Amino acid sequence: MKKYKLKDIIDLQHNMTILVDKEVELDGNGDYLVNVGYIRVSTDKQAESGFGLDIQTNDISDYCRKNDVTNLLLFTDDGYTGTNMNRPALQQIIDMIDDYNTGRSNIRINSMIVPRIDRLGRTLLGNLQFIQDYIVASSESKNSKVNKNKEDINFISIKENYCRIERNNPQGKFLLMLFASLAEFDRDLIVEKLKKGMIERVSTGKWMGGGNVPYGYKYDKVQGILVVVPEEAQKIKEIFRLYVHEKLSPNKIANLLGFKSDKIVTQIIKRKSLTGCIIYKNQEYKGSHEAIIPLNEWEEAQEEMESRRVVRGETSYLLSGLLVCGECGAKMRYQKWDKKTGECKLVCYSRQKSKKYLVRSENCKNQLYWQSDVEQAVIDELFKMSYLGDENKQKKVAFINPIESLNQQLVAERKKLSKLYDFDDDDSDDILKEKILNSRKKISDLEEQIQSENEQMRILRRIGKAKSLLKNLKDTWPEMSQKERQTVCRELIDKVVVYKNNTIDVKLKLNSFLSSKQ
Repeated sequence: MKKYKLKDIIDLQHNMTILVDKEVELDGNGDYLVNVGYIRVSTDKQAESGFGLDIQTNDISDYCRKNDVTNLLLFTDDGYTGTNMNRPALQQIIDMIDDYNTGRSNIRINSMIVPRIDRLGRTLLGNLQFIQDYIVASSESKNSKVNKNKEDINFISIKENYCRIERNNPQGKFLLMLFASLAEFDRDLIVEKLKKGMIERVSTGKWMGGGNVPYGYKYDKVQGILVVVPEEAQKIKEIFRLYVHEKLSPNKIANLLGFKSDKIVTQIIKRKSLTGCIIYKNQEYKGSHEAIIPLNEWEEAQEEMESRRVVRGETSYLLSGLLVCGECGAKMRYQKWDKKTGECKLVCYSRQKSKKYLVRSENCKNQLYWQSDVEQAVIDELFKMSYLGDENKQKKVAFINPIESLNQQLVAERKKLSKLYDFDDDDSDDILKEKILNSRKKISDLEEQIQSENEQMRILRRIGKAKSLLKNLKDTWPEMSQKERQTVCRELIDKVVVYKNNTIDVKLKLNSFLSSKQ
């Protein structure tokens, strides 16, 4: 009988190497019985740590020699993480299994050999699903929709001697599930260590690394911090000036300053790291890098962005989106009423019923009001409130910003907690555990205080802006365009409540706060 070798039947592709090529056996159906090996590294560091591709290859080669494996086709994934099962070489093995099961090939995988179970995958779910889909027989694969194996493929993990699947050996399957869970546990420990290390790094003001360096900076590897790029920083300052003070759109700013798209401009405006901080895992840390934009200017830009959010299809009607029915609480809309003049009436959505999800009461009895009547009443009310913007009638209050001090306390407490974690293990005494709990609580309290102070600062800025608008509103109103007037109304008014007895209640944004400060 003719003897076959792998080189006679395999068309070698990328990531494939013939490691052992003595003889390929045939099964009872005349199909070739081929053994495959699989090795993987995710980074160069794994090679340095003593488990590189050459070491894994030698382990599989030694196993084949000691166990008289007559052929082995080795598949290699170089530079692919074990947390993602979508890898080129592993997919080639899957394709071989699928081709045989569907009759497209007469090459049948007899055994799959890995140097260690975590080379197949670093997640329990990924490993188990792969085994369910491609290793065990379809009759035993209860959680797979793709398995078509007539019988088990032998699966061997060299470093975990009892971690294997062999035909008619149920104990091996059980142990394999156990070692797969240990592989995931090991990965979780590594992730936790890296996370703690990164928190300690950013707590000292150092940047997270060279990747994703924000526009306006370059990364200094020696110091581990961001360094300002002067020409880019100048562009950023101009972006904020044009956006906040000139009221230009991101698209116009992009065209003026030579950015590829308005999205880039928007991303720059939103980026808080420009104020000298570091955002990691949704937590804010004080950075060692120089701020390009002061915090108050950045927050003013965020408020400007919020005020520009416009509902799709919205018109330039003065009070569009601000009107509320005082009888049922539904929103009110402008509805064309006089075709000659183009004037509208204001209608409660509960009565108009064009949008069922806006209906609050089908029995709402509120009336219809002429657009001009309600708008004029609101304008008159705004003019009356100009006294709120008169600084001469307000008490001068000294203001001290405590946020910087709170941030310093927060950084110090996070460093303290990180050190406590280094000494924490299963054998830690109650005193250490109590210190950790107390430190966590203090961090939580400080974060709440900072959030509260930031909110107060935001309110004070909006108060200043509202006062400025109200102070000279009556004089500047005639010179404004309709769009400018609408923008002013959105900036000042929270909502306009219209009652059926012809009463209109104009509720200013922060009105109660303003009143309490007089």
